[in-house]
Amino acid sequence: MTGVPVASGVATARFTFRRRHLFWSVLLGPSMVLQPRALAFLDRGGRMLLEHPLKRAPGIHKTYEEKTDKLCGVWRRVPREYKRLLREGSLYVALIWGDERNNSMESALSGRINRYPALSTEMFTSLLEPEHIPTTIGNGPCDDYRSPGQEEGWWGGTAVVTGAAGAAPSLHLAIIYNGVFMPATRDPSVRVLLTLPERNQTIIDEIQKVNKPGYELNILEVSTPVSAAELRSLSRGRLLLSVEALRTSERRISGSVRQRAACEVFHAPLIAERPPAAVTPEGLALLYIDKDGSLVYDIQIENLSIADPKITLVEEQSKRHSQVEILDTRIGVLARPSARIFPPLYEDQLAVHIGSDTGPPMLRGRLLTRPLPDAASSGPALLRRTDVRMSPSINPVAGLAWLSVDALCGMNYEVVINGYSGSWSAWLDSHAAGSPRALAGAEGSVLEPSAMELTALNAGNAYLNVRASDNDTEFLRTRLPQISVPLSCLPDVPDSDNELSANYAPTHVNSPPPDNSLSNTASCYYAGKTYEDGAQWMLTESCHMCGCVHGVLRCDPVRCPPVNCAVPTIQPPGQCCPICTNSTSAVWNESHGCHLAGQYHAPGSSWHPYLVPGGYDTCAICTCEFPTRQVRCPRVSCPPLRCAEKDAYRPDKKACCRVCPEVKAKKIEEETPKDQGAPRTAEEILAEGGCKFPDGPLPNGKEVHPSIHSHGEQRCVTCRCKDGEVTCIRKRCGRAACARRRRGDACCACARHRRQRAPPPPS
Repeated sequence: MTGVPVASGVATARFTFRRRHLFWSVLLGPSMVLQPRALAFLDRGGRMLLEHPLKRAPGIHKTYEEKTDKLCGVWRRVPREYKRLLREGSLYVALIWGDERNNSMESALSGRINRYPALSTEMFTSLLEPEHIPTTIGNGPCDDYRSPGQEEGWWGGTAVVTGAAGAAPSLHLAIIYNGVFMPATRDPSVRVLLTLPERNQTIIDEIQKVNKPGYELNILEVSTPVSAAELRSLSRGRLLLSVEALRTSERRISGSVRQRAACEVFHAPLIAERPPAAVTPEGLALLYIDKDGSLVYDIQIENLSIADPKITLVEEQSKRHSQVEILDTRIGVLARPSARIFPPLYEDQLAVHIGSDTGPPMLRGRLLTRPLPDAASSGPALLRRTDVRMSPSINPVAGLAWLSVDALCGMNYEVVINGYSGSWSAWLDSHAAGSPRALAGAEGSVLEPSAMELTALNAGNAYLNVRASDNDTEFLRTRLPQISVPLSCLPDVPDSDNELSANYAPTHVNSPPPDNSLSNTASCYYAGKTYEDGAQWMLTESCHMCGCVHGVLRCDPVRCPPVNCAVPTIQPPGQCCPICTNSTSAVWNESHGCHLAGQYHAPGSSWHPYLVPGGYDTCAICTCEFPTRQVRCPRVSCPPLRCAEKDAYRPDKKACCRVCPEVKAKKIEEETPKDQGAPRTAEEILAEGGCKFPDGPLPNGKEVHPSIHSHGEQRCVTCRCKDGEVTCIRKRCGRAACARRRRGDACCACARHRRQRAPPPPS
C-alpha cells in the first residue's frame, strides 16, 4: 500500500478456504474506533485484486457482527490464478478507511496472508496491542529488509490459544508478533506473561530466546499445565496475555484472551430418536459464541408432545455420552458456560438432546460448524416432513437449509439432511417461475438465477423441497424465510397508483423479530382482513393485484398479455382479462381451473406472473390450458446471439432479451471534429443500464481501465459495465503470452518453469 497513510492500530484476521470460497473474519484492536469502509485483496506489487465493502447485511449477519465485534465476509469463486497466489503466500489483505461516497483511501492497514498449522486447533485468540502508543507512524510500505527497532509505526501481534480440558488441563499458545525489539539488541529474548488481573495471579511467566528476530514476523510457542479454575477463567475472557523483549518494557504488547476469531455458527437438524405413535416431532438448533464468551442459542421445536422439555448439551464420543450443560429456554443466552463445552463444540462432538427428565431423548442432533457468509438472511430454515407418499414406518428424517444471495446476484445454498440413507436431491420452487429448479449437490451456487426467482426469494414466496432418488417422492419441504436480495438484482417495475378507492386505507403491523429469533411477524391489514407477509390477492372489482411484503401493502393494475385466438375471446364476469378457448364447442366451467401461488385462474386464461415487491414480470406468460387444466409459464423466446455471452447486454433494465453491441467501422471522416448533440446526463446513463463508477457513470457495455488512488491507471485490469453492475478482471496470461513478454506485455506474471528431470532408475 505504497503512498497510503498507515492506520493507527493493529488488527488480526483469519481465512478459511472452502469449496472455491475464501471466508474471512477480522478483529480490530480496542484503540480503533472507526470501522473501515472496505477490505481489499492485493498481490505482492500492491495491485488491487478485489475490494469488498464492509456493510452489515440485514438478518443474522448483522446480529452476529454486533454481538461478536467481528467483521465477516466471503470472497466467492476465487479465480485460479489468485488461488495460486494464496498457496504461494503472495496474497495480501488490507483494511481501508475513507469516504464511502467517493471510495477514497484516507488510511490503510495491510498484511500478508500466511499459513499457520496451529489454526486448525484454535479455540481462543488474543490481539496484542502496544501498551504505550507509538509516537511516530510511518507511511512507507512494509518489506523484509528493515532492521528491528528502526522502523516507524505500530507493533503488535496475535496469539492462537488451545485449551485442553479433562483429567490434566493444559494450554498451548502460538504467538505471532513484531516490533518489540530495539536496535542493537544484544539479548534477543522475550518474556511471555499470562495473568489473571482480578486476582493478581500469574499463570505463565516464561522467557524464550529468539535466534533471528525479524521486523515483519516472529513466532514462538508456549505450553503449560493449568488448573480447572484457570481454564474456566480463560473461557470467560478474564486472562491477559503480554509479550515484551527483555529490558524494553516500553514496547510491551498485551491483550485479553477471548473466543477464537473465526466467524462461525453451529447448527443441527433435530431428528426423532424413535418413531412416535402420533405426529413425528422435528426441529433445529443454532448456536454461536459472542464476544463475552457466552453461548447464544435458538432452538426450534415442532410437534413435540412435552410442553416444557429438557434441553441438554451432551458430549458424544463413540458410545460414551456425558452431559455438559442444561439450557433453561429454547431461545436465550448462557452467560457462563462450562469450559468443557468448547473442545467438543469445536471438534463437532457436541449434540443437542431434547426430551423429558427421564428416559432417552425424543429429539437429538449433533452440532456442526459452518462459516457465516454474507447475506445469511434470518438463519436456517427447518425442512418439515411431508407424509403424503412416504410410509409411516420409515425412519424419522430431519433437515435444514441455508440460502442467501450475494452482491453479484448469485444464489448460494446448503442443505443438511439427517436420517435418510438413500440419495436425494433439493429443488427450489418459486411457483410463478414455472417448473422448479434442481439444485446440484448438498451445497453450491446458482450463478444466474432468474429475476422471478430472486423476486420470490426477496418476498418470502419461495419453497425448497427434498425429493428421493426417483425425483418424484417429496419427503421434506419448507417455505424459505425472506431472503435479503440486493436492490440491484431485483427487476425494476414502474411505480403504480396505489389509490384504489376512497376506502383504501392500508395499515401494517411491522414488529421486529425478537433478538436471536428466526421468526417474522410482519403482516398487512386491508378491507377487514389480515394478510401474511408475502401473500398476494386479486381485487376483481377494480382489477388490481395486491401483495404484502414487510408489512407494507402494494397494489398494481392488472396487466393482460396479448391473446391470439382462432375463435372470438370471452370475458366472463369476475375476470379482468379476455380468455381464449380455441374451440367453438368448449363448455365454460369456472369451478375447474388452475391454482398457482395461492391464486385461482380460470381455464383458458393467460397472465403475467406477479411477484412481490417487483410486480408483474412481463417477460413470462402463464397459461391455464383449457383442456388439461395445467399451468405452463414459458418465458419470452429470445433470438440467438451473434456475439459472445460476455459481450451481450440488456438495452435497459426492463428488457427481456440481451442484445449484442453495435460494431461500427471507424471512418476517416469520423475522426474530424463535428457538431455533437447534448451529452447524456448521469440519470439517463443509469436508466439505460449504466453503472456507477468513481470516475463517473459508465454506459451499459462500456469497458475501461480503473484508476486506483496512489497507483494510477491499472492497464492490466479491465472493468466492464453490464446491466448496472461492474465486473473487473485481470488479464490472464498463458505460456504463449509469457514467451512474448519481452516484446512489451507487462501484464503477465510469468514463473520460471524448471525442466523436470527423469526419475533415477531403480537400483
